[in-house]
Amino acid sequence: MDLTTDSLLLTLALNHRLRSTLPPDELTSAFLDDDRDVPLIVSDEVFDSVVPTGLLLFAATAAAAGITHARLALHHPSLPHTTPPVDRTARTMVGRHTAPVVLHRGDEQAAIALIGAEANVEIIACAPTVFRPVTVGSAPEALRRLRLLVMEGLRLVETIDVPEDWRQGPWRDWQEELSTMHPISRLIPTEADSRAIYAALDIHHRMRTVLAPATVAPPEFGALLSQLHPAAADYIMAVATMKG
Repeated sequence: MDLTTDSLLLTLALNHRLRSTLPPDELTSAFLDDDRDVPLIVSDEVFDSVVPTGLLLFAATAAAAGITHARLALHHPSLPHTTPPVDRTARTMVGRHTAPVVLHRGDEQAAIALIGAEANVEIIACAPTVFRPVTVGSAPEALRRLRLLVMEGLRLVETIDVPEDWRQGPWRDWQEELSTMHPISRLIPTEADSRAIYAALDIHHRMRTVLAPATVAPPEFGALLSQLHPAAADYIMAVATMKG
């Protein structure tokens, strides 16, 4: 889950700087106070940054080049989220990353950022293509849907025979949005998001090995999982893009 969390935080940090919604010192403190490394750009194929370069300086460079926002793309066979085409030499690296960050000029996809060990970030060139969202909705809308599905999941695990690992899952914690407040919560746009985002990340993490959720028995539970994972991913992405 941590690489996905790192990508989420990178997306939020970039969006805060691109939109001037969080002062630079608060942004870096959010990482440092949680004992996390502030992302460092170590290679840049797109914006000609002098690398290595810090996150704040890179965000300013990207803004000067017309970048308007960053988008988180969660890679999983059961999710429709995509990244723009890249050169053949970069396809494997981008394809294997669990959560690439796509940099946009409005609707146009302009570059991909991949965060790795020690918060090192590589900026990868991509084909300048228009992004057409598969799902549309604000963070509150996505959260309402996720809550309803978690409530339905809790009902199912208490009334029908489901796989033991799912029966023992933290359904009540997800429902109650029980999560510790971390310093990184300062990066998350609203109080409601900060309480729920960790539950959504946990759901996404638990679904990583379920390649075809609809095939999980019994069918009623498989149908629930096939909706639960996209709902969690939609919420994570809505929060990352700061929609609503």
